[in-house]
Amino acid sequence: MPKILRVDMSRLRVSSQPAPDAWRLLGGRALTSHIVADEVEPTLHPLARDAKLVFAPGLLGGTAITTSGRASFGGRSPLMGGLKESNVGGVLGHKLAKLGIKAVIIEGAPDDGELRVLHIAPDGGWRFERAGELAGLGNYATCERLLGGASSKTRAVISIGPAGEMRMGAASIAVNDPEGRPTRHAARGGLGALMGAKGLKAIVIDDGGAKNVDAANPAAFRAAMLEFSRIVLDDPRTQNLSRYGTAGVIKFVNRDNVHSLPVKNHTLGTMTTADLLGGQHIAALGEERGGRMLPCMAGCIIKCAILFNDARGEQTTTALEFETIGLLGANLQIDDIDAVARMDRACDDIGLDTIELGNAFGVAMEADVLPWGDWAGVLRLLDEVRAGTPIGRTLGGGTAHAARAYGVGRVPVVKGQGLPAWEPRTLKAMGITYATSPQGADHTAGLVTARGVTPETLLRLSRREQQIMAAVDSAGLCQFSNPVEGDMARFVSALYGVDWTPDDVIALGRRVLVEERDFNRAAGFGRDADQLPSFLRSEPLHTSEGDQVFDLDDALIDAFWDFE
Repeated sequence: MPKILRVDMSRLRVSSQPAPDAWRLLGGRALTSHIVADEVEPTLHPLARDAKLVFAPGLLGGTAITTSGRASFGGRSPLMGGLKESNVGGVLGHKLAKLGIKAVIIEGAPDDGELRVLHIAPDGGWRFERAGELAGLGNYATCERLLGGASSKTRAVISIGPAGEMRMGAASIAVNDPEGRPTRHAARGGLGALMGAKGLKAIVIDDGGAKNVDAANPAAFRAAMLEFSRIVLDDPRTQNLSRYGTAGVIKFVNRDNVHSLPVKNHTLGTMTTADLLGGQHIAALGEERGGRMLPCMAGCIIKCAILFNDARGEQTTTALEFETIGLLGANLQIDDIDAVARMDRACDDIGLDTIELGNAFGVAMEADVLPWGDWAGVLRLLDEVRAGTPIGRTLGGGTAHAARAYGVGRVPVVKGQGLPAWEPRTLKAMGITYATSPQGADHTAGLVTARGVTPETLLRLSRREQQIMAAVDSAGLCQFSNPVEGDMARFVSALYGVDWTPDDVIALGRRVLVEERDFNRAAGFGRDADQLPSFLRSEPLHTSEGDQVFDLDDALIDAFWDFE
């Protein structure tokens, strides 16, 4: 029977209880958001003792469905103040599901203020140990020591770096990939700060080589799984991701008629040297340096993670993704991909959201803290973040925090969270997603790149995509496998022995959105929280198709919730 683990950090105890029947068909984002909404007071300070951090595998975790091993972390965001879900790949989701762990709820905080490491054994046993010399270490050293030579095939490490220990607003939570590197991050929303406030440096979960979850209808499940794998492999989008990773998107967004690459703190939409940051250039370097494409989780047939080596052939990072390149590269007018890879590694080690830091550094450069393009200066200031100096804490606090400190009024955030690398002045549906999503400025909440259609069509597309993506996050699937509601309905029906339809999948996504929105409203989010930064409406991007601003009416955005 699936179980819930409650981790009481005040008493340093772990208790197990059967998962309520009402939670049977909730997983991932649907479950973490539901638990937070049900158990956390919306007006409670995000780092208070009574705040809670929740993580859970998706509904399809522990199975052989490709990309089904993602996990969700949830809590009241230290960065945003609202209900946040942050999604991560790596080895965690499958291990939780194979052990029958439906969710882990972390509550309380140790009275002595010391950091601990929690170990969870295959038989359900647990123990705490003081973090000791792990305190202050980056995620790379922490993960290496806690794996202790053990295979990532049996052990997952969840950890925070110095940013989480210092409870910075941009702090992430790291999970190791199948090769034992802490490069998969639940990055958005600052949940690493919440883990630090709970007094946890790391959690080690050993599944002991547990077998996959059994399906209620094995034949139907296997047939659906094989058909889905065939569709994924035949999809041209998969083939592109397998060659270039998400970095391949650079060529598309930098086209003059798309104009969607963030450049110079979102003042421009293209960069003449952007190809030096693109997936095609990275692939060419990989051939010279021994780079390759990797899966970020077991059983993934897409393999879009880029193992990027430096000029000596030594590994720099395995998480060089479009958003990171866009915000830490183009947004800062940096076109040296080796420099961006070094920044990415530093952020992974310190435990920082690369999107948030890219925006924070953009604000700092606008305030003349650093010159545009000064990648050496960025690396130097990342060391300041690691050390927790005043300027380091300013940047590690996130974009809005840095803008207040430096007196910058042009702040690229929605609901307190930095803009991703998809421009809402030209891709206007993204503006609808950023404004209406309870998750704030988050491209994964509902990525829509349609152009040349009516505003009403853009609204419908964003609404549909947000419901689909909430369901995808709840199933524990990766958005790059492009599952539709029919796929998820077949998987859930065969795995759980129910009769789900595509309408049930959409209903699950809708339930998630409404529950998150209601929590945010109770936390004090009003209509003003659904506003985009004013510069997106007043500062045009000069494209080959004319000047572009975000010009959709507020009334249209307000109509997003008319599906209730």
